[in-house]
Amino acid sequence: MTSRSPKRRRTTAPSDGLTRRRFLGGALTLPVAAAIPAPFVGRVAAAAFGSEPGVGSAVVPGQASPYAVVLGTAQDAGVPQVNCFNDNCNAVRRGERPAPRVSCIGLVDPAAGKRFIFDATPDFAPQVGELLEHPPGTTPATGSVPLEEYLHGIFLTHGHMGHYTGLIHLGREGAAARGLPLYVSAAMASYLGANEPWAFLVRNEHVRLVELEPGTRVVLTDSLAVTPFEVVHRQEFTDTLGFLIHGPERTLMFVPDADVWEGWTVPFEELFERSDVALIDGSFFSYDELGHRPQGDVPHPPVVTSIELLGDQRGDREVWFIHLNNTNPLWDLDSRENEVVRDAGFGVARRGQILGL
Repeated sequence: MTSRSPKRRRTTAPSDGLTRRRFLGGALTLPVAAAIPAPFVGRVAAAAFGSEPGVGSAVVPGQASPYAVVLGTAQDAGVPQVNCFNDNCNAVRRGERPAPRVSCIGLVDPAAGKRFIFDATPDFAPQVGELLEHPPGTTPATGSVPLEEYLHGIFLTHGHMGHYTGLIHLGREGAAARGLPLYVSAAMASYLGANEPWAFLVRNEHVRLVELEPGTRVVLTDSLAVTPFEVVHRQEFTDTLGFLIHGPERTLMFVPDADVWEGWTVPFEELFERSDVALIDGSFFSYDELGHRPQGDVPHPPVVTSIELLGDQRGDREVWFIHLNNTNPLWDLDSRENEVVRDAGFGVARRGQILGL
């Protein structure tokens, strides 16, 4: 595959001293405060960068190119999980760390004036609020607004609790959305249409189901398109999709949830080759974390396995881990595990992080 280095966008780190290695040459990034104007740092970036582990990057106000923004990085049940009293969960309970939001990204095309969100999590309301602050320089919404005029579509990966239950906010008791496009697999469409309270949203046209065909590109704007693909993951209710998000310069791979990287309809490595930047399942750092539960109950490829698999194939691609379980030592920014990830040339996604497309 030809080198992508001419297309690479620079990323920047927050001014808390954290840095990551650039994927070519090992150069360190610059503090965010030196890279973007102070009003933007204060309104969006600074507040978000301190919230979750990893390294944030920034968009300069007035930029017209599309981009993705990380709106959450936690596994479905969040941190603290209801039955979790480990160091990660207790640090949040004691107020020593901010509570992270559940794994989610937003997609913004400033030139087209369009915004999309990937997964409707239990943190849907604050995540939509954060997304509506984009692009930089946007006049904040005031009062009660028609959500469908500000948010132009929701893409769902699958039917597990952290990825679709935020849809509850779209009904009569909440936003009372009107015809908000909901991009889903055929199996997810069937599940939503057959089970309450989701079927109520469909019947009353709060959402408009748009069924996706794996491998078929969906054009969103003149500068953005999305190609869904099938992911191997537990199918208690629905199948699971991942997405290739195509911009004018880069393609982002989004796979927050998977059982394994093997046995896919389209091989994972082939999809990875088509991307320039990847946000992938980092639920567990290793298989040693769950304690009283068998790991087989919730299979996910551990971070150490992903690093080993992709180390030689990564090239100049950016790879960021997302969807961290409450047991994951990567929540501790000073942990040895974070050092291992950084030294291998990978990163941990962070709320507020911008990925140019």
